[in-house]
Amino acid sequence: MSNSRISYSQFLCLFFVNRIVMVLTFLPISNAPPKNQDVWLSVVFMYPFSILASLPLIYLCSMFPNQTFTSILNIIFGRASTIFTVLYIWFFFHITAIQLAQFVEFMATAVLPETPILFFIVTMLIVCIYALQKGIEPLARFSQITTFITLFSFAIIMIISIRFFDFSSLKPIFEKNISHPIVGGIYLCSLSSEIITIGMINPYIVKNKNSILKDMTKTIALAFLLVDIFYLAITVLVLSLFGYTQASRLSFPFYSAIKVLSVAEFLERFESLHMAVWIMGIFLKTTYFMYILLIVIQELRNTADNFAYAIPFACVLAPFVFYIIPDFLSLDRFMSYRYFTLYSYLFIFFIPLFTLIFAKIKLRLKKR
Repeated sequence: MSNSRISYSQFLCLFFVNRIVMVLTFLPISNAPPKNQDVWLSVVFMYPFSILASLPLIYLCSMFPNQTFTSILNIIFGRASTIFTVLYIWFFFHITAIQLAQFVEFMATAVLPETPILFFIVTMLIVCIYALQKGIEPLARFSQITTFITLFSFAIIMIISIRFFDFSSLKPIFEKNISHPIVGGIYLCSLSSEIITIGMINPYIVKNKNSILKDMTKTIALAFLLVDIFYLAITVLVLSLFGYTQASRLSFPFYSAIKVLSVAEFLERFESLHMAVWIMGIFLKTTYFMYILLIVIQELRNTADNFAYAIPFACVLAPFVFYIIPDFLSLDRFMSYRYFTLYSYLFIFFIPLFTLIFAKIKLRLKKR
């Protein structure tokens, strides 16, 4: 698995699909300010904050082109890095569990309400374990296929829904003040837990050592631009169809919007297209984060094969997900801006920034 290599374009597809998949169903437009029709402005502000949050990891990747972020922690902090590594094991484990829980919530609520929850969890984990055995390269190739299907499907849905777009639903702009959409943008950026994967996939990307900083920055900027355009179009469609008040009460806003669409009252049921794309995306995201978690465990344990931990990890993950599923209200509260923002930024921005500062200081001291 560790011998696999992917290109920048494949990493872009991995990043894009992982970031956008939850927007396709759980559109988080009511979990943060401004809590009115200005939520589309929060999506706009998300872009610059996402780029800024990625910069520490991008710089670390250019400084240590053949190291994962957790191995960089070991180089910079020595034995003390074990604390950070354990924290990241928890973070990747927790994020994976949340993705699975949200997958089960959607399937058991909107699609197959009579199917046992355990069936969804076990089935998804079995498929993910099989994919893990193949390594990161086949997963990246699958992300390219998923990206193409997602963009093609989304284009069809947007063309059909043009007649529903009502830009007056976005007014008045800045009903409160500009600070509220900015706070919303900061929160939406915190949901990009994929940012930390920049450092974890770093050594597996085929790159030109003379242009790592430029190539990685370009890749991440393009990935977030695609995400932002995608996100903004979905938000405008949902606001046009339902308005903010009704949309904020829906558990699955975009899925509900797609169910309304039809062509001449003949071509309907576009939610089946949405379901196919969404399941592909959630499978990719779960497998991707499991793969990264196994890399961290492999480095901590200093073993040759990280796949050896896949089945034990899945056996721990399944009951944990089963435990958190019944209390979705607590999960939604945790995922709101009051709690998740600081929690996520600690891992995707503050620890990498702290590491970058120490790395710069250490390099300067060595030169002296």
